[in-house]
Amino acid sequence: PRDVSELTKLDIASHQHFHPHSIKIPGDITLGGLFPIHARGPHGVNCGELKKEKGIHRMEAMLYALDQINSDPELLPNITLGARILDTCSRDTYALEQSLTFVQALIQKDTSDIRCSNGEPPIIRKPERVVGVIGASASSVSIMVANILRLFEIPQVSYASTAPELSDNNRYDYFSRVVPPDSYQAQAMLDIVKAMGWNYVSTLASEGNYGESGVDAFMQISREAGGVCIAQSVKIPREPTAGEFDKIIKRLMETSNARGVIIFANEDDINTKTPEDQDVVRCTSSTLRLRGEQSFRAESVLAVLSEKMICICCFPLKWRCHMWPHGDELLKVTRPVCLAGSAGTSVLFNENGDAPGRYDIFQFQMTNHSHPGYHVIGQWTNNLRINVRRMQWSGGDRSVPESICSFPCNPGERKKMVKGVPCCWHCELCDGYQYQLDEFNCETCPSDMRPVPNRTACRPTPIIKLEWNSPWALVPASLAMLGILATSAVVITFIRFNDTPIVRASGRELSYVLLTGIFLIYLITFLMIAEPGVVVCAFRRLLLGLGMAITYSAMLTKTNRIYRIFEQGKRSVTPPKFISPTSQLVITFILVCVQVLGVFVWFGVVPPHTIIDYDELRPPNPDLARGILKCDMSDLSIICCLSYSIVLMVTCTVYAVKSRGVPETFNEAKPIGFTMYTTCIVWLAFVPIFFGTAQSTEKLFIQTATLTVSMSLSASVSLGMLYMPKVYVIVFHPEQNVQKRKRSFKDVRKHNPEAAMTPTLM
Repeated sequence: PRDVSELTKLDIASHQHFHPHSIKIPGDITLGGLFPIHARGPHGVNCGELKKEKGIHRMEAMLYALDQINSDPELLPNITLGARILDTCSRDTYALEQSLTFVQALIQKDTSDIRCSNGEPPIIRKPERVVGVIGASASSVSIMVANILRLFEIPQVSYASTAPELSDNNRYDYFSRVVPPDSYQAQAMLDIVKAMGWNYVSTLASEGNYGESGVDAFMQISREAGGVCIAQSVKIPREPTAGEFDKIIKRLMETSNARGVIIFANEDDINTKTPEDQDVVRCTSSTLRLRGEQSFRAESVLAVLSEKMICICCFPLKWRCHMWPHGDELLKVTRPVCLAGSAGTSVLFNENGDAPGRYDIFQFQMTNHSHPGYHVIGQWTNNLRINVRRMQWSGGDRSVPESICSFPCNPGERKKMVKGVPCCWHCELCDGYQYQLDEFNCETCPSDMRPVPNRTACRPTPIIKLEWNSPWALVPASLAMLGILATSAVVITFIRFNDTPIVRASGRELSYVLLTGIFLIYLITFLMIAEPGVVVCAFRRLLLGLGMAITYSAMLTKTNRIYRIFEQGKRSVTPPKFISPTSQLVITFILVCVQVLGVFVWFGVVPPHTIIDYDELRPPNPDLARGILKCDMSDLSIICCLSYSIVLMVTCTVYAVKSRGVPETFNEAKPIGFTMYTTCIVWLAFVPIFFGTAQSTEKLFIQTATLTVSMSLSASVSLGMLYMPKVYVIVFHPEQNVQKRKRSFKDVRKHNPEAAMTPTLM
């Protein structure tokens, strides 16, 4: 085989004018060739340094194929295959200028007005005719050249151009290629990205047809498939300045979560930044590369192309070697076709001149000390087959690095999507009483439920009630029990000594009524603590105000009687009306009936029943939420139930104040007065405590304890001031339990006009 230096010499010897960056091999049939022998030059210079693998090696493959064909006497007897090979310098504009050489032989020149010195018409030497062109490498170069070759119906077969637009059979009808278009490559890239579990990547493209079309195809396919988002899309300028790549890398690093970078770049743009000059997908210090299976070896591909061109040119036998086949006839034979390559791999063309998508997937393993370099880890032929366990990443790690925008939210968190980026979101915790309804929404649990600890569902809120062993119940119950025992002791004492002067003088009938009221006040404590039920709730309503109404009705009747007797004694010796025991009982009964009537009206409007209050004990922390089983009695209804008793208490206090001048030897006015003063203080303290705990998490317990303790204290004050002194005298000083002399209204008016008339035994 010829070497490059020899071929270059042939070119110089054959022409009077030197054609730079070209090789000419004479022959009966000439094939054109376009190869990037040199890289793109810097700072606007057309050509730069030599390219070995992608330039010289591929050109040598074509020359090797020519030698093999020409040395076979049976393939083309008496026919020599020649070539015209041009250097594209990896620049589309320069390649277009070079490729004009291929069409010069087909351009007809008008020489009618030109004569030689002897008057003869000039003999113009035309360059050799090219029947077909193999190349180019870069898509931008192939597109530029294809626009010229199609005008002269010269078939073109590329070995590396993959731009999707070259599949347009209307614009590039004479163009074919043995590599699949970027649409397949983009799909393969997307399949790899998904196999890695990535959903957030950046793209890097060389400015031009290959890079921009490849990235556009990848972005379009990823949008249609969904699940993959583009962090940013960066372009490499045609003429990158110094430090341009550093700026690009810094920009890619701005989206640190997008660790995967999909690169569609020309080899001259990327070979200084990657281990080898291939289209790559970069990730950390490792590189994934797609290599078309059709480029299994450049020699075999180009050999097949050369063989194909020969077959097209010289067969069938009706063509003679001195006859040139027309481009249309040549194109019909080319598509579709399937040829067996010299390496045993078939070369296919479809009706658009494209090869099917077949790729080997390589990974550059820098940390593979035994075999550093590219290693095959999978294949793609419409479907991806990849061995993830054969991959090796930075530092020898075999776990696939993550390239995702947002990590999955934890249970109980919802996704708040970033506008315009469906793969990115912020995780927001479902707060308060919310639970995670679905991936994107939180929903508030029903009022009777609370979220589970991980906030993925709701669970029933625990139901509680005031328990007997609670401190809020033990203290009121203890006071009430002591009060009941004390009241029972007084009642027993009064019954036993019912006919003694002290018991008779205290007004036995009203005393028993008053003691009954005190007993009921103590008893209501146990109903307030008992487990709520319809019966319990009914008795709560009835007895809550009834005991106080009986107690203060009896006291009011007593103080009113004393006050009327005292006032009547000032004006007349005639006693006032309705001061007999029977009258006092009737008055007390009437006053108590008002309370009972109000309660029964309440029963009719709102029948007694229980409720579970979930709002009362619903703190910010849902773990502390509780439902409270209680009677349907609001704070307002409790106050309304007690309001009548409070009116009686205030009225009784007024009469006690008015009767404060009555001599203590005459009646019980002053003990009743002290009782009412103390009771008012107790209830004045009750109001702020009761309503001040409305926002407390233990509102029910505090209010129940406050109410029952206040009622027990008021009952104890009445019991202690009105009856304990009498019981003390009856039990411990029976000698004082004697009747003292009576005084008439006349004696009261004469000697003590400020005193009441009824005598009292002490």
